[in-house]
Amino acid sequence: MSIRELEGTDDIYVQELGKSLQVLHFSHQSRYSALPARDIKGSAREKLLDTSNTNTAEAHRTLAALKAINEETYALLGVKQNTLDNFSFRLLQSPLSRNVPDDDIESFIALSYTWHSTSWRPHSSIAPLQQDANGPLTPAMWAALLAQLQEHECVWIDQLCISQSSESEKNAAIGSMDLVYQSARKVVVALEDIALSTTDADLMLKYASIESPSSKLSESEREEFAVAFVKIISARWFDRAWCLHEFLVGRRHTFLVPIWHVDRPGLSEASTTTIMRIDGPFLGHMYSMFIEQDIKHQNTAQESLLSNRHFTGIEIDKIRRFFSRLRAQELREVFGSKKTLEDGSFMHIFHEVFSHDALYNADKVSIILNVMRSGLYLKTLTLTIEDECLWLITLVAMAAGDTTALTTNGPRSINSDGQTWKNRQWMRVPSSGDQARRMGALTIPRTTINAKVVRDGLELDMLFLGTNLALTSPSQHYLSIARWLIDHRALCEMSIYDQEMRLDTEADETTYAKLRISYIQALACALACGKDWMLVYHTKSYVSLPVGVELQWDAMARENFVQAIDWGLATVIEQDIGADLREAWQDGGTIMWADSVTQTQDEMSNDLADKSYIELNQEEQAWYNMLLDFTETLVNFGLAIFPEFGSEAEQEVWSVQMCNLSEVSNFLVYAPAAGTQEQFHLGIPTALRDDAYSWMSRLWLLREEKSITPLPHRYSLSRKSRLAGISSLPQVPGTRVTIVGAEP
Repeated sequence: MSIRELEGTDDIYVQELGKSLQVLHFSHQSRYSALPARDIKGSAREKLLDTSNTNTAEAHRTLAALKAINEETYALLGVKQNTLDNFSFRLLQSPLSRNVPDDDIESFIALSYTWHSTSWRPHSSIAPLQQDANGPLTPAMWAALLAQLQEHECVWIDQLCISQSSESEKNAAIGSMDLVYQSARKVVVALEDIALSTTDADLMLKYASIESPSSKLSESEREEFAVAFVKIISARWFDRAWCLHEFLVGRRHTFLVPIWHVDRPGLSEASTTTIMRIDGPFLGHMYSMFIEQDIKHQNTAQESLLSNRHFTGIEIDKIRRFFSRLRAQELREVFGSKKTLEDGSFMHIFHEVFSHDALYNADKVSIILNVMRSGLYLKTLTLTIEDECLWLITLVAMAAGDTTALTTNGPRSINSDGQTWKNRQWMRVPSSGDQARRMGALTIPRTTINAKVVRDGLELDMLFLGTNLALTSPSQHYLSIARWLIDHRALCEMSIYDQEMRLDTEADETTYAKLRISYIQALACALACGKDWMLVYHTKSYVSLPVGVELQWDAMARENFVQAIDWGLATVIEQDIGADLREAWQDGGTIMWADSVTQTQDEMSNDLADKSYIELNQEEQAWYNMLLDFTETLVNFGLAIFPEFGSEAEQEVWSVQMCNLSEVSNFLVYAPAAGTQEQFHLGIPTALRDDAYSWMSRLWLLREEKSITPLPHRYSLSRKSRLAGISSLPQVPGTRVTIVGAEP
């Protein structure tokens, strides 16, 4: 059935298609009709507005800890529960609920949309020149919204349910927005600035009406489906911070999308407007079936639908996170799953919220406090500088025991004058690289962070592991073996879980060269640490065990991995690569640069084609694949080496190195080369001692600074890094230090 066949002449016509899609037709003669608002109080308010997640006790504990860390920041926040009495909870009465007593209202839906403004216009398919501009939505979208209501149900719209002339009411409402949207039966998302074509809509109807639809679509139809998806996510709703907030706290979502009759560009009073309702699970399915694989290749030289539609890497990352969450919500809704993509990190949410747009930065802070269910609200809306917002959220995270406040690894925080606050130079801006870990978004356990902001820095307890003099590089032997295995990976026809290695998806030659060296160094260090070390690390990267539980290998899995290591070592040596093993690498500190450091992937493929290498049987390819998978995991998740990762001083060379201290086992670290003349100390905040934080950038590279007082010792923070492979840290008391700005 097509859109044309569904079209009727009535003011509203509804055709249900399963649980995923709904097509609605409206006459252009429809007009916006205001709905009366009613204040919901007493038992009706208690029933409709879920306040069980205000976390009042946790909020008081966080504030007490924050006061000990920094009293100025403490003064900016309050407990949300104290403001709820000032929040006027109003709902709009629909014709289905107008004469219903408050106590008989069963539920409400909440609208998520972008306010009309002079900076954008609704799509012409729903906004003819004669439109009634008095309402928050175009008349057709307004009618589509009301069509989502059930019997005895009201609707929440912020623009109409909050007095826009009362600053105090708006301030109280900002801190309570999470309660409204999490209490709604569903969140209805109105996308008014984009439209699908009738062809797009017909394809969706076809897809929803057949069994095993993905296998019955032609290649051109799959491409058309992907194009329709890109149209949807081009809506400005996906870029707005408050819309992100409404998505994150809502339980289920429905999207209303206009359909553009492109074969009838001239809209008249007698014509109809079509709007399609797309439920969240269907949209999430579109992503997984037609877009997700394309995203995996976003950095390759091959064509990418998203990159061709002018989405940046940051925007694509936002799309990936959004739809991963949408699918998690579907699991919770359909199967009762408790799976979540939220790991409990203030800093990770900060990174995401501040990648979206909002009129005020203070609003973004309120969004973070709401999404994190902190039980706190922001008393002042005067925060304007992004770095001030980062400062506040970082200290709140520390007070709440969120260790990611100590492990963010982006650039230094810079204020509006371009100067770095001396007592804040330990703070770093969150980045997407902070979140890289193999096990996914497992909840990060909270702990007590014994820290205090002082005049010239941050006081905290630090566990020292030594200095950079303890770092060593692998031998030429292991470096050459690793180089052969990485550079000849084209011999292995098998892929890692049907995915390409990150090294093979990097199109930029400079970044490719840096990554190639990192892969070689990481594998060489692992080989130098020995098979037992590799076995333990390989297991820990896939298995999440409680602290104190010993890792147990399946005998066959252990044997296979040992065979893979033995095969790799023996094959490289036996394949007459003596020249490769003897070749002297240029020594730049401890980084070993091969003569072909700028070798591109095409050059590597041509090099393999010119030589007669062995053909690998299926078992050998499986072994080779294990080694490549091990290296991929080590580089991307164990060490988190990304193109932007490294020293802020361009002249410094960073490399993968080993450290073997008497108190702890071998571990790998990505740090300035050991040949660096300046000495730095390897320290870990004692709050990060637990193995649960092993995947974070918890190693602080510190330079000792002069001090006029003997205690506490003063250090400046150069950078943070990860420790790969460490089994346990020494159970010794930490040393109280002050992290200050570097002296000129």
